[in-house]
Amino acid sequence: MSEEGFFRRWSRLKATGEAAETRPAPPPVPVPVETAARAEPEAPARPLPTLDDVAGLTPESDFSTFVARDVDKSVQRLALKKLFADPHFNVVDGLDMYMSDYNKASPMAPAMLASLQHAPGLLAQLLGDRQDADKEEEGQGSSDAEASSPIQQGNT
Repeated sequence: MSEEGFFRRWSRLKATGEAAETRPAPPPVPVPVETAARAEPEAPARPLPTLDDVAGLTPESDFSTFVARDVDKSVQRLALKKLFADPHFNVVDGLDMYMSDYNKASPMAPAMLASLQHAPGLLAQLLGDRQDADKEEEGQGSSDAEASSPIQQGNT
């Protein structure tokens, strides 16, 4: 194995074109004459479906001809509408997570409302304690400011 490394060798072969020259061309595959003679003639192409054909569709019909490549898009659309109008395809599977309307709040159960009756008193107590603490801080802050401010004392 050469010591030039994979990438150097690859770069050298790509630049010189040696790799293309070293590959032998695949031998041509001879086509047997008998096979060509036995080949069956192609079946006549079926005419493309039309809107009249769509009118005769039932849920048990074969829809594969209506979704072929060259079929007119309006014919395809109408055939698929007819297919999916079948009640079999109109069943909700229950796996739709977002099928509910979450804009409407569900009513709270009386048991849950009873368990929340303590909340107003608790909030009043918490907010009352905070308001008292804020008032005490303001009272201490204003007395400290008055004592340390010589301008206010001189003006009064």
